[in-house]
Amino acid sequence: MRKSKNMYPSDLSYSASNPNVSESFRILRTNLQFSMASDDSSVILVTSSFQGEGKSWNAANIACVFADQGKNTLLIDADLRRGVQEKRFGVSNSNGLSNYLANVNCNEKNFIKNTSVANLSIITRGNVPPNPSELLSSDRMEELLSKVKEDFDIVIIDMPPVLVVTDALILANKVDKVILVGAMNQTRTNAILEAKKALDNVGAKICGVILNKDKNKARSYYKYGGKYGKGYGYGYGYGYGY
Repeated sequence: MRKSKNMYPSDLSYSASNPNVSESFRILRTNLQFSMASDDSSVILVTSSFQGEGKSWNAANIACVFADQGKNTLLIDADLRRGVQEKRFGVSNSNGLSNYLANVNCNEKNFIKNTSVANLSIITRGNVPPNPSELLSSDRMEELLSKVKEDFDIVIIDMPPVLVVTDALILANKVDKVILVGAMNQTRTNAILEAKKALDNVGAKICGVILNKDKNKARSYYKYGGKYGKGYGYGYGYGYGY
């Protein structure tokens, strides 16, 4: 049942107070639905080339726009190293994804948390594990994806950048669609191409690229078509447009 009023995270652009960018995310939703309709897809992985390009921000906005349509939506923060979604949605990070994957004797339903957005649930990242790549490549992760695909209309997975750690590549061929996020005037073309090649090499189904952080607030568009490692601190950027 829908709640009477959604309380969107304050740093997201998808809300009634941002009608222009909200409409842009609705356009993105429509494009994704056309892309997914032919093969009954429902699990979308969101990643980027490098850190700071806005992939977590976009993953959260995409989850909100599907939930607002009435879709039973799940956001999984699979960025086990530097995930931020528990802070964004104001939920506890205890009993998150890493905890579920490390404990074979627990039910996934105990790890799914409600949010202040109607129809939107979340699995947070959990405690930072010593072996995130191994956990994500486990049979238990595949089992989780199979289970949540049955229980939810749409599943959005927030993953680390492709060119920094291997995590996104591990899951890229186990999901239905992959979205690659880049940042206007920041992401180099060769980085996008290198990330696309890496995803292609593992058989990922890339459904489009989001160009984030458009400084021209009059326009927004969708082009269809710890540390992660030594020297890489991670943060997400706020943007307007994609």
